[in-house]
Amino acid sequence: MNETTAALLLLLAVLAVAAVSSRGGAIVAALLAFAGFNFFFLPPVGTFAIASQDDLIALFVLLAVGVIGSQLSHVARRRAQEALALAQQRNQAELARKGAEARSALVASLSHDLKTPLTALTVATGNLANPDLPESERAEQAQIVRAELARLKRLFDNVVDMASVETGAMHTELEWVEAADLVAAARHQAEGTLQSRSMAVSDEAGEKLIQLEPRLTSAALAHLLENAAAYSPADGPIAIRARLEPGMLEIAVRDHGPGVPPEDLERVFDRFYRGATTQNRFGSGLGLAIARGLIAIQGGQVTAANHPDGGAIFTIRVPVRARDSAAVGAAS
Repeated sequence: MNETTAALLLLLAVLAVAAVSSRGGAIVAALLAFAGFNFFFLPPVGTFAIASQDDLIALFVLLAVGVIGSQLSHVARRRAQEALALAQQRNQAELARKGAEARSALVASLSHDLKTPLTALTVATGNLANPDLPESERAEQAQIVRAELARLKRLFDNVVDMASVETGAMHTELEWVEAADLVAAARHQAEGTLQSRSMAVSDEAGEKLIQLEPRLTSAALAHLLENAAAYSPADGPIAIRARLEPGMLEIAVRDHGPGVPPEDLERVFDRFYRGATTQNRFGSGLGLAIARGLIAIQGGQVTAANHPDGGAIFTIRVPVRARDSAAVGAAS
């Protein structure tokens, strides 16, 4: 190997060490290359003596390149670390900002939602304290108190459920139930909102028993029913369709409201999102977010779409096992 080739290879080795090592390691590599090049390749070979001025310049160039390369590598790594730290700081600041916005939105939403029922309760209880209030009006005011207390309880439950979904504090317990049982439980939970709504239930699952988490599924369905009532006319019917697919239960809820703007079909599942066409001003904007979270815990999903004939349709799809009721009875 001639001197030029040896010098280039040693220089490459020094630069490689500088790229992956510390500044001190690169300098040590440069000094070793300096000494090795002198001892093995420059005449007189086998000694550290330097015979000519050109050889001395070559040795010092090799050392200088190694030191400079190590310095550049050190600066590049330091800047990369600074950039990474800055990016992390920005991410933390962004997370803090989003957290502050979420807390602010929650406070604003709760303030808005608490104002109406608390005002109604204050007025109604004040009226009930009037001894001259006719019995018919007293019964009406008592009904207002019960309704507003139910609304407050529903709001509190929504906040607790949302916190449980986001922290993963909910646990699933699979049971064998019929689809009709889920629909009945959901209608019972949402009866305060549904009131005298016309309901059309199509149970295509029949008497098949399905294994899933009934508490979470019926709660999610109840939120969809409440959403349908809030975003459709008071006399508009609500349709529920339940059907089984291989390994999957599908429950769809359709209203006869104005539908969802196409650009908002995913936004409706955001926390605190409220459409402009709601018929019910009471609501935390958490219902659909909770519904999606409750179903996601079970490995399912909730989707939104617009029905071709008008209105919105929200669909729950949950992985299930299905059996005939007789087979389950025999197994138990």
